[in-house]
Amino acid sequence: MIKKLFLNILSLICLPIGSVFAQGRLDRPEFFRDGQMQMEREIQRLQQQSQQQPTTGVEHPSQLLTIDQGKLRWQKYLFQDGGFSVWMPEGIKSQETIVLNLAGNKLPFEVFATQPQNYRFVSAYSVTLKPDQLANSTQLLSLVRDGIVTETNFTLVSDKPTTWQGYSGLELTMTDQDELIGFRVYVINDRVYVLAAGQKNISSLSEEIASFFDSFRLLE
Repeated sequence: MIKKLFLNILSLICLPIGSVFAQGRLDRPEFFRDGQMQMEREIQRLQQQSQQQPTTGVEHPSQLLTIDQGKLRWQKYLFQDGGFSVWMPEGIKSQETIVLNLAGNKLPFEVFATQPQNYRFVSAYSVTLKPDQLANSTQLLSLVRDGIVTETNFTLVSDKPTTWQGYSGLELTMTDQDELIGFRVYVINDRVYVLAAGQKNISSLSEEIASFFDSFRLLE
């Protein structure tokens, strides 16, 4: 069961509550190599942004620290190789390279997941794509969606187009028995990004999951 989790991107979030993603915690994963220098640059950027736009509600450097909201403890993760950041709750962590089958073509993803109690959170980015693979972003998004459904056997509940800062994307909702799982899939520059989060025994996606999706940012 655990081995299967690392073979596709969504199986990382479909374990029964109480199962684990990996043995132990990855306190300093290679995923975040050179992370300290990147963090310092990000702090400097946020300080400059805060000084230039003090009343616009932009992120403040203090937000780079772990935030305790009672139910979940949130931490900002910087994915240097993928060129993005996202807030994810603390929990048992795992990372792996997986390959999604897109109509016979293989698309590798770097995947990072956390599993706090009663939740699943996944952030992933693909290898860089060639211009011909990016020629039709709508078709590419559909292939990724179909690949997810095929690999996981989840039931697709809703599928609608969305955008992120002008980039094309899909907003997906799926179910797996009593678990509701939300996805955001984006084609940005030369990569595909996938955010996914699941929670059991709910009828609509929670505020925590919405906050996770909204925290996605590209690194400068």
